Amino acid sequence: MLSNELDLNSFNSNISQNLKFLRAKRNYTQKQLSEVSKIPRTTLTNIESGEGNPSLSNIIKLAHALDVSIDLLVSAPRPETILLRESELPLEIKGGANITKLLPEKTKGLDIDRVRLDQNQTFRGTPHLGGTREYMTVISGEVIVRFNGEEFHLRKNDLLAFPGDVHHSYQNPLGTESVYMSIVIPS
Repeated sequence: MLSNELDLNSFNSNISQNLKFLRAKRNYTQKQLSEVSKIPRTTLTNIESGEGNPSLSNIIKLAHALDVSIDLLVSAPRPETILLRESELPLEIKGGANITKLLPEKTKGLDIDRVRLDQNQTFRGTPHLGGTREYMTVISGEVIVRFNGEEFHLRKNDLLAFPGDVHHSYQNPLGTESVYMSIVIPS
């Protein structure tokens, strides 16, 4: 039973912290948010203090009034600053590529990666969500990008923007490693 009580306390604390932050960010007073959300001010005060146990109905009303997802309202607050040392960065090894994830938090459809291709390696990318754009720049070496029957030969500091939702591949044509950055942005 103690475990459930701790979980409920954490849940209420998350809502309390997120609610105060979001209300301040939108320059709402408690009275204004009460009016917009159609939740009595006393109930809102109890939720913000962490004392209240908000109903699902009130959570939905607050999320709607603040124009955020329910998940954002109830999840653990994100720290403003995150430091990850190189050894802590997530690393994936896929088909000849070492992919270092450069976003400390998952954001649906958004990826920022540093990719290292060994000499003469080809990496076949997976199409991303429909409508996404991919932006890539070569940090060192050279990379040949292929998609839709086209081929683009990029050298250091070149930038290529292309549809991220198509089959594509990256090839290192050199006898030394090549490194590039890839940013995938949903539309």
